[in-house]
This record gives sequence, C-alpha cells and structure tokens, in this order.
Amino acid sequence: MQKANLAAFDMVHDTQRIFRKLLDCMARPGKIEKIAEEITTNQEMEGFSKSLQGIAYTLIDREVSFHILAEHSEIITRSLEWKTYSKGSPINAADYLFINHPEEVDNISECIQQLKNGTLSDPHDSATVVLCVDEITVSKVPSSLKLTMRGPGIETSNVVYIKGLPSKWIEERNLATSEFPLGIDFILTTNCGDIMALPRTTLVESEGL
Repeated sequence: MQKANLAAFDMVHDTQRIFRKLLDCMARPGKIEKIAEEITTNQEMEGFSKSLQGIAYTLIDREVSFHILAEHSEIITRSLEWKTYSKGSPINAADYLFINHPEEVDNISECIQQLKNGTLSDPHDSATVVLCVDEITVSKVPSSLKLTMRGPGIETSNVVYIKGLPSKWIEERNLATSEFPLGIDFILTTNCGDIMALPRTTLVESEGL
C-alpha cells in the first residue's frame, strides 16, 4: 500500500527562505524572485492563492494585524489567525493588506487612502500591500502595465510588465508615497510564485500597453 504524501508547508524553514527572497526584492526593486518551490505544499484555500498564503505565513504573527480583500475573506482570516496567531483587523488599522484579485477592487482610491501611511515621528508605522496579479515579467506582453522604476537599489532604471494590475493602484501608491518618509510598500506575487517589491522609496512610472 502506497504511503500518503505527508509533505506540508514548513512554517520555519519555508518562511525563512521566502523572507530572504522578499528582503532581496525590497533591496532591489524590480527584481523578480520565485517562491514556487516553497509554496507547493500549501493546501488550497478558496479565494486565496498559495503564494499569498506563503507570504502571509512569512510576514504576519502575533505582533501585527492584517486585512483580507478577497472572496471568502472571513474564512481566510480565521485560518490565518489560527496558523499565525496574528489578528484580522479593519483595513485602516492593518499592518498588512492581502488582495487576491486587485483588478476586481472597485474603490482603489478609498482602499489606499484608508491604509496606515506612517507618521513623521514613526514612518515605519505604515501598511504593506500584497497583491496577487496574473503575471510579472521582464518581457513585453499585451494588455499589461509597464512599470519603470528608479531609486535606491537600482543602478539606472528597471522595467517590468504586470498583467492583472490596474494602473490606478500605481497612481494611488505614488500619491501615498509622495511625502517621504511617509508611504506604503507594495509586494506583487502571482499564482505560480513569482514575487517582486515596490518599496516606498522607489519612483514608479506606469504605462498601460
């Protein structure tokens, strides 16, 4: 009799590997890393991709709060609370906002404006937004959003193409980061486990293709 596959997401080692890759992405905006290997053993959660799960398990704990914008958000919130000891909170108090389908969010401006943006005395008291998009690539693809990035960690400029991310997200993100050191950080991921970051220090220009 064949033994069942007992492999499961490792809340210590897999999160450590994902965290190192996230740090590298934050230090080098526009760099695309892959966490497909780390997230492959995550259990399917309706309305919440395996990549969002892996990043959530990595970033949230009992010291921070989070908010979910996705179908079945209440079920997802309870599951994350149970596995991470973090607490779901209203969007205006959340340290992390996880969004499964950013193209389906109607009130993007309101969403960004509600988020914690930090203060001059404590600029790090701000939110990080994690969005699951369709594709992240350095190759030009139709119906994508071209992002041109400049700033710390970038020699001259970096260009990536994003599918499944309305330009309004970048417009509102740029407004939120216009008064440095205030601002919010973005992390983008895909169902297949590609990740990249847009720290608040990065200047981003967007162009729909």
